[in-house]
Amino acid sequence: MQTRQAFSCAVAVALAGCGGSGTPASVASDPSSGPASWKMVAAGFDHTVGIDNDGTLWAWGENVFGQLGNGATEQQSSPVAIGPGYVIAAAGGRHTVALTASGTMWAWGDNTYGQLGDGTTTQRNVPVQVGSGFAAVAAGGFHTLALKTDGTLWAWGYNAFGQLGDGTTNNESSPQQIGSGFASIAAGFVHSVAITTSGVLWAWGDNGAGEVGNGTTTQQNSPVEIGSGFASVAAGLHTVALKTDGTLWAWGLNAFGELGDGTMNNQSSPEEIGSGYVLVTAGYQHTCALTSGGVSCWGDNTFGELGSPSTDTCTDSATPCSLVPIAVPALTTVGSVVAGGWHTAAVASTSAQWAWGDNSYGQLGDGTLTQRAAPVPVE
Repeated sequence: MQTRQAFSCAVAVALAGCGGSGTPASVASDPSSGPASWKMVAAGFDHTVGIDNDGTLWAWGENVFGQLGNGATEQQSSPVAIGPGYVIAAAGGRHTVALTASGTMWAWGDNTYGQLGDGTTTQRNVPVQVGSGFAAVAAGGFHTLALKTDGTLWAWGYNAFGQLGDGTTNNESSPQQIGSGFASIAAGFVHSVAITTSGVLWAWGDNGAGEVGNGTTTQQNSPVEIGSGFASVAAGLHTVALKTDGTLWAWGLNAFGELGDGTMNNQSSPEEIGSGYVLVTAGYQHTCALTSGGVSCWGDNTFGELGSPSTDTCTDSATPCSLVPIAVPALTTVGSVVAGGWHTAAVASTSAQWAWGDNSYGQLGDGTLTQRAAPVPVE
C-alpha cells in the first residue's frame, strides 16, 4: 500500500495555439483572493495552480520546494498571483511548468533531478525560462514532458525507471528529443504516455503494475506501441485513456479501485470501463472523468478526493474507496476536472472553480486547511 508521505504526480495536459507576447512573467509575493473567472486548473501532489481568463497564473498549497513560484517557501491556503501572460500550466509532484501565449516555457520548484529543464539541479522559487516553441506540457512525479509546435516530443528530469523514453535510465536536466508526430502527452508518477496525430498510443517507463499497458510488467526505457483510436490520455500510478468513440479504457495499478472496473486487480493491458466520457484525469490513486451529465470519480477516497461518500473498502487497512465511478453531487455544469495527489479540482462552465479532498497544505484554495469531502468554491 502506498503511504500518504510518498510523492505523487498529477497530470495537467493542454494544447494551445501560439501567438502574442513571450515576455517574462512578473512575480507577486503577497496572497490575495483569487479571481472569480478561471480558464484552467492543474493539480500537483499537494499544490494547485490555475490560470484566470485574463491569463494570470495563480498558485496555492504546499510550497516547501518553491513550487508556487512566488519567491517564498511558505504554504498558501488561498491563490497567490504569480504572473500574467500564461495559457497552459502543469503541476508535478513538487514542481510547476507553464507556457506563455508565445510558446515560451517557464518552470519552478523542486529540481533535484533536473525536472525544471534549465540545465541545473538547483531549486527555483520563481519562474525560470526553459525554452521556446512549445505547445503542450505535462509534469510527472519528478520528470517533465513537452510537445513543440512541430509535434516533436521532449523529456527531462528523473529517469531511473526509463520514464523519459530515451532508452537509458540517466537523469537529464535539459530537454531531450524523444520522437515526433505526437499530439497529446501525459506524465505519470514514473511512467509516460503519448498519442500521435493519428491516434496511436505509446507508453514507457515503470511497468511494475502494468501501467505501460503492453501486457507485461517489464520496465520499458523506450516508447512501445499500445493501441490505436485514442484521443486523450492521463496517468498517475495507472493509466486512463479515451478513444475517439468516447469509450474509457484503463490499466495499471488498481489497489484502490482506480481503474473503475469493480475490482482491485491490476491490469497490464487496456480494458474498457465505460462510454460517454469527454475528459478523464488521473490522480495518484484516484480517477475522475467528465460526462455531459457532470463529474464522476473512483478509487481512493481517504481524504474525500472522490467528492462523494463511498461504500467500498480497499487494501488491508480497509481504506475508503470506490471500485466503480460515482457521481460528484451538485456539479453538473463542469467544463474541466483535474485530479491531484489526494485532492481534485474542477472549473465550471461559468468559469467558477471548485475543489475537494485533502487540504493539509491549503491545496484546495478555500482559505482553510480543512479537509473537504464535497466540492467547495476556491476563493
